[in-house]
Amino acid sequence: FCRSDLKAVASSLVPRKHAQSQPMAPFVQTFVDIVRNARVQEGERSTLESKLLDEAADMPCKRSTTATSTASTASTACSGHWASPCLSDFSTPSLVTSTSRTATEFLLPTEDVARLHRGLPAARRPSVHGFAAWALLVLAVVACGGWCLHELLPRAPKWSFPQRPGTMRRHVVDGRDVWVYLPSKVRTGTPLSAVMVLHGSLDTAMGIMNASAMEQVAEADSSFIAVFPEMAQYKGVHWGYGNASEVKFFRDVSNLLTRQYYVGRDQVFAVGHSSGGSMALFLQNHLPDVFRGVASVEAGLPANQVWTGNGRPTMVVWNHNDPVLAEYGGEQLYNDTLSMLRRRDPTGAGPSSVEPLSTSGGVVNAELLTWPARGSNPSTSVVSWKSSAPTHSWLNPTNIKGTTLDASKMVWQFFKNILVTPS
Repeated sequence: FCRSDLKAVASSLVPRKHAQSQPMAPFVQTFVDIVRNARVQEGERSTLESKLLDEAADMPCKRSTTATSTASTASTACSGHWASPCLSDFSTPSLVTSTSRTATEFLLPTEDVARLHRGLPAARRPSVHGFAAWALLVLAVVACGGWCLHELLPRAPKWSFPQRPGTMRRHVVDGRDVWVYLPSKVRTGTPLSAVMVLHGSLDTAMGIMNASAMEQVAEADSSFIAVFPEMAQYKGVHWGYGNASEVKFFRDVSNLLTRQYYVGRDQVFAVGHSSGGSMALFLQNHLPDVFRGVASVEAGLPANQVWTGNGRPTMVVWNHNDPVLAEYGGEQLYNDTLSMLRRRDPTGAGPSSVEPLSTSGGVVNAELLTWPARGSNPSTSVVSWKSSAPTHSWLNPTNIKGTTLDASKMVWQFFKNILVTPS
């Protein structure tokens, strides 16, 4: 008898709530009677259905059944040898054609009926089809390996930007997305400035745009465009620093901005958050011909970097209650970063001015430290602040409730001051 017969057997042996009785052929009923009279424990009967199906799948005998939509009888012939199991239940209407079909169904050998009568499982027999099934499984895993890897790797989503008066445009530079926000009203008659905003580890261009709101500052000022590039690896851990491809990427983005957006070649700036801030610090020293000035927000000196140039004017926004910065050295990293930025100062003096800043909301204390250009050392500004609760967030009223400080506005003001200072 076939797989559907086995289901009928199991249904009759294992009580089920709301189970509908299934019609059984006479020889199936006989089999049910044999098993019911067998010395089988009650607990074993509860698993009989799975055992029957399992055993039948391992040792089927091939039977060819030809049926038509009008025929009321079927002819059955046993081939006399073991054949592969049919995994389809041919009683499913969707699998039945309107003319005829040939189905491979399951038969239990006579000796296995006797074993079941004695309360023993059917004998297992080696089947080449079992090995074939495993081989097919392995091939399927290998075949879908590339697809699975493709699905597991992070990918850029479909972008949905918040409504802004200006225009957000997407460019692809060296295979990477670069988003440019053009304010609705831009200053005419003189070249525009551009501020590249670099996201941190595991972040995205969209993420840093939402966190920094730099495009809103651009919209309000109308004299610069905000640029949001992606890392080479979407949601990657760090930027490429001195890799040739990374250096080429930033040069190519700068060329795009000067060519298509009327950006002055000496009016390109960069600011970054976390690992993006470390990349910005790297760029001011290694690409001073591309960037007029940079700023870092919650970031310090890149590890294992050797700076040999004079660098460019730099602003550092540093929270002294940042748990991420604490993991990378905390106050020691802060002091090392300032020492590197002021390494060309012949006087070695401290800041020329210290201006207190607002401490409302979640900001405990804050001040602006300023070092002017001295000798070959460019100017340096530091927004030194401390949050009431540990945070690695970009400083602004959205991320730090109750504060009036906005890192994006302070960074842009720092860049504007650079523009009026002879390079």
